[in-house]
Amino acid sequence: MLAALDKLIKAVYNVVLAVIIAIGLVMLVVAWAHVFCRYVLNDSLTWSEELLKILLVWFCLLSTTIIAVQREHVSIVVFKEMMPHSANRTLTFVSQILMLAASVIVMLIGIDFVNVAGSRMTPALRIPYRYTYSAIPVSFAILSLYELRNTIADFVKGPKFAIDVKPKD
Repeated sequence: MLAALDKLIKAVYNVVLAVIIAIGLVMLVVAWAHVFCRYVLNDSLTWSEELLKILLVWFCLLSTTIIAVQREHVSIVVFKEMMPHSANRTLTFVSQILMLAASVIVMLIGIDFVNVAGSRMTPALRIPYRYTYSAIPVSFAILSLYELRNTIADFVKGPKFAIDVKPKD
C-alpha cells in the first residue's frame, strides 16, 4: 500500500512542481509587463494586480505542499533531539496525526469558502472568486495526502520520505 501511495505522491509532486514553476513564470511576466506599461508607456494595466494576487495565493498554498512532502514544515526540533528514541518516535507519530487532522479540517473549511464565494466576480478580470478560494481545498487535499502517507510510513516503519528531492552532498 505504501509503495502505491508513494507512486501517487511522486506523480502529484511532479504536477504541483510544474504548476508552481508555471505560475511563477506567469507572475514574473505579468509583473514586468505592469511595470513596463506603467513607467515606460505611462498607461497602467487595469487587470495585472488582480491577476498577480490570484496567482500569488495559488503559488503560496501549492508551495506549502512541496515543503511538506519532505517533512520540512515548521517544527521544534530542540525538544525532539533531546528525547529518547521511543518518545521521539511517539511524538513524531502524534504530530503527524495532528497535521493530518488540521489539513483535513482546513480543506473542509476551504470547501465552504469556495461554496460561499459562489459566482461573485473579481472587479477587473471578471473571474469568479471561487477559483481563487479553491486554492485552499486543493492545496490542503494534497497536504492531507502527504500527511496520510507519512503517518502510515511512521506506523509501519516504512521509508521516511515518499520522494527524495534533497540534493546529494
